[in-house]
Amino acid sequence: MTFQPQNKERFERLRALAPIDAVRAWLDGDFGIGDEPALLAAIRRDPRVAGSDDDITDAICDAMDDGLDAAACLERLASAR
Repeated sequence: MTFQPQNKERFERLRALAPIDAVRAWLDGDFGIGDEPALLAAIRRDPRVAGSDDDITDAICDAMDDGLDAAACLERLASAR
Protein backbone atom coordinates (compact mmCIF):
# COMPACT_ATOMS: atom_id res chain seq x y z
CA MET A 1 0.00 0.00 0.00
CA THR A 2 1.36 3.41 -0.95
CA PHE A 3 0.46 6.48 1.04
CA GLN A 4 0.47 10.01 -0.29
CA PRO A 5 2.59 12.40 1.75
CA GLN A 6 0.58 14.23 4.37
CA ASN A 7 2.80 17.30 4.23
CA LYS A 8 4.22 18.24 0.83
CA GLU A 9 6.69 20.75 2.29
CA ARG A 10 8.11 18.13 4.65
CA PHE A 11 8.25 15.61 1.79
CA GLU A 12 10.30 18.01 -0.36
CA ARG A 13 12.56 18.91 2.58
CA LEU A 14 13.24 15.22 3.23
CA ARG A 15 13.90 14.52 -0.44
CA ALA A 16 16.50 17.33 -0.48
CA LEU A 17 18.47 15.89 2.46
CA ALA A 18 21.99 14.55 2.08
CA PRO A 19 22.01 10.73 2.16
CA ILE A 20 23.46 10.59 5.70
CA ASP A 21 20.81 13.03 6.95
CA ALA A 22 18.04 11.02 5.29
CA VAL A 23 19.25 7.85 7.04
CA ARG A 24 19.42 9.77 10.33
CA ALA A 25 15.86 11.10 9.86
CA TRP A 26 14.62 7.57 9.16
CA LEU A 27 16.41 6.08 12.17
CA ASP A 28 15.07 8.88 14.38
CA GLY A 29 11.52 8.52 13.04
CA ASP A 30 11.61 12.15 11.91
CA PHE A 31 9.16 11.71 9.02
CA GLY A 32 5.48 11.08 8.43
CA ILE A 33 3.26 8.57 6.68
CA GLY A 34 3.98 8.62 2.97
CA ASP A 35 7.41 10.25 3.34
CA GLU A 36 9.43 7.05 2.77
CA PRO A 37 9.80 7.66 -0.99
CA ALA A 38 11.41 11.05 -0.25
CA LEU A 39 13.88 9.43 2.15
CA LEU A 40 14.63 6.67 -0.36
CA ALA A 41 15.29 9.26 -3.09
CA ALA A 42 17.67 11.15 -0.81
CA ILE A 43 19.51 7.97 0.23
CA ARG A 44 19.88 6.88 -3.39
CA ARG A 45 21.86 10.05 -4.17
CA ASP A 46 24.78 8.20 -2.58
CA PRO A 47 26.12 6.41 -5.67
CA ARG A 48 27.29 3.48 -3.54
CA VAL A 49 23.73 2.60 -2.50
CA ALA A 50 22.06 -0.02 -4.68
CA GLY A 51 19.18 -2.39 -4.12
CA SER A 52 15.44 -2.14 -4.23
CA ASP A 53 13.33 0.10 -2.03
CA ASP A 54 12.48 -2.98 0.03
CA ASP A 55 16.18 -3.86 0.41
CA ILE A 56 16.97 -0.36 1.66
CA THR A 57 13.98 -0.34 4.01
CA ASP A 58 14.92 -3.76 5.40
CA ALA A 59 18.54 -2.66 5.90
CA ILE A 60 17.42 0.42 7.83
CA CYS A 61 15.08 -1.67 10.00
CA ASP A 62 17.95 -4.11 10.66
CA ALA A 63 20.20 -1.17 11.56
CA MET A 64 17.59 -0.03 14.08
CA ASP A 65 17.49 -3.51 15.59
CA ASP A 66 21.30 -3.60 15.69
CA GLY A 67 21.55 -0.15 17.30
CA LEU A 68 23.57 1.36 14.45
CA ASP A 69 23.93 5.10 13.99
CA ALA A 70 23.31 6.83 10.66
CA ALA A 71 26.93 6.63 9.49
CA ALA A 72 27.18 2.90 10.20
CA CYS A 73 23.81 2.28 8.56
CA LEU A 74 24.80 4.18 5.42
CA GLU A 75 28.04 2.20 5.25
CA ARG A 76 26.02 -1.01 5.51
CA LEU A 77 23.75 0.18 2.69
CA ALA A 78 26.79 1.08 0.58
CA SER A 79 28.47 -2.27 1.11
CA ALA A 80 25.34 -4.31 0.32
CA ARG A 81 26.09 -4.27 -3.43
